[in-house]
Amino acid sequence: MLESALTAADLTVFLVCFTVGCAKALAARSDRGTALRLTASVLLCASLVYLLSAPAVYRAVGRLSGEPGLASLLVYVAILVCVGHAHALTHVWHPRRRATDALRRSILLWVPVYGLATTAMTVLFFAADLSGPTRPLTFATDYATEPTALAMQLVYLTALVVGIVATVRQCRGPDGVIALPGRPDLEDSLRLFAAAVALDLVYVACTATAAVSAALGHHALDPLAAYGSVASGTSALIASYGLAKPALAARRTERADHTALLVLWHLVTDGGADSPFPARPSWWNRYALSDVLAEILDGTYRLRPWMDPAVAPALAALAKASPRAQGADVPALQAAATIRHAHQRRREALTGGLPTPTTTGDTPVDNTPPTLVRDRQVRIANHLSHPLVDETLTILRATST
Repeated sequence: MLESALTAADLTVFLVCFTVGCAKALAARSDRGTALRLTASVLLCASLVYLLSAPAVYRAVGRLSGEPGLASLLVYVAILVCVGHAHALTHVWHPRRRATDALRRSILLWVPVYGLATTAMTVLFFAADLSGPTRPLTFATDYATEPTALAMQLVYLTALVVGIVATVRQCRGPDGVIALPGRPDLEDSLRLFAAAVALDLVYVACTATAAVSAALGHHALDPLAAYGSVASGTSALIASYGLAKPALAARRTERADHTALLVLWHLVTDGGADSPFPARPSWWNRYALSDVLAEILDGTYRLRPWMDPAVAPALAALAKASPRAQGADVPALQAAATIRHAHQRRREALTGGLPTPTTTGDTPVDNTPPTLVRDRQVRIANHLSHPLVDETLTILRATST
């Protein structure tokens, strides 16, 4: 019963880490940034830890390999690799530490540390006498009286502490990545990430205490090894959430922007007469928002022959005299009014069989930088039904008759 529950718990953590890791890996296909690739890699590596730790999988690996405790070695190596990834992320996230020279020095310093620890663990594992059944949660205490196995545990836990402390130190402090200016949206995620890495120190303390106590012939503290694994699993879940949080927030923003932009899309494309209904953004369709933006820009360009340069100053004059304009985004209101007015004129021209104007008048040129186009179009979409836009169009319609 207990093993079934442990298998279910480990496989649940595996699925969470694996799912988030796959989502990050898919995102990395269109974003070649090193940080995103490392994030995907560390999550996939963490998922492997919990897959191998599941008792059913653990026994299967031992049975197939002929080494009953091999899964423990693989788990230890994978955990060290995860800490190494987390350590590397703190360098890549920091503008000064990711500079070529600083990054080269860090690689020359830390790769041998993790590499020597992994090599020593592997040599000690195969040199140890590990006869008899092994279990994932009690491996550290079952073989604590075997000097070579205990030495492997101590090498592993020492390397883990060194990596964890170095990673947390580079997250916190006045020069830590959490304190970096310019990205307050990432601060909470970085705090969660640092807390998750630090929580692994609980795993180290529990495992080391249980193993040393068992080596001295006292097994009353053996359950601490299991409690340490709970802390490690919690750490993986917190880290997964912390690393996924910015992406989840970005997806929510994309969906909200997409919903807002659909109103503008319907207007400039006449309800999609020439275009299929835009697909919604999803993990599997990263270009849905770009597609609807492209169609909006194309539709707006096709409205230019009917755009009236008098609309923008008319709205600006109305906004200046109206208390409803206090704190309003006047440029977005002007663009929304211009688009709605052009749409009305085009519809009237098509209904009356009038030709398309050959000139566009003196309409302002949109010089919005590409990185701000989405934000501008969302602001325009959100102002299409503003009372000042309605009032401006009513005044223009009255003066034109």
